[in-house]
Amino acid sequence: PPTMSPTAAGGLDVYYPDYATTFGEAGCINTRPLPSGRPTYSSQIACCRGAYAGQTSGTCLSQLPSPPTMSPTAAGGLDVYYPDYATTWSEAGCINDRPLPSGRPTYSS
Repeated sequence: PPTMSPTAAGGLDVYYPDYATTFGEAGCINTRPLPSGRPTYSSQIACCRGAYAGQTSGTCLSQLPSPPTMSPTAAGGLDVYYPDYATTWSEAGCINDRPLPSGRPTYSS
C-alpha cells in the first residue's frame, strides 16, 4: 500500500558494515534499509578503514570502485628506454612504455 513518506530509489548516501557476512568476507554497503544501530560512514573507504581495519583478507578494500593494489603502478613512462620489437625494424625506435619487457636492454635516453 502507498505510504505517507515515499522511499527513495537507489542506495543510501552513507555506507555501513555488512555484519550479516563473516568478517573476513564482508565489506561496506549502502543498501536500503539501514539496519538499526549500525555505524555509518560518509564513504565506502571510510567505512572499510573504520569497520574492517584489521581485515587481513582485504575483501572490503577490494570492493572499492578503484581498489588499492599491493604494488601500485606509477604514472607515466619508465625512467629508461628500450627497443620497440613489436614495430617493424624500419619504423621502430625506443620507447619507455610500462611494463618493461623481461630481458630487454635499456638505455637512459
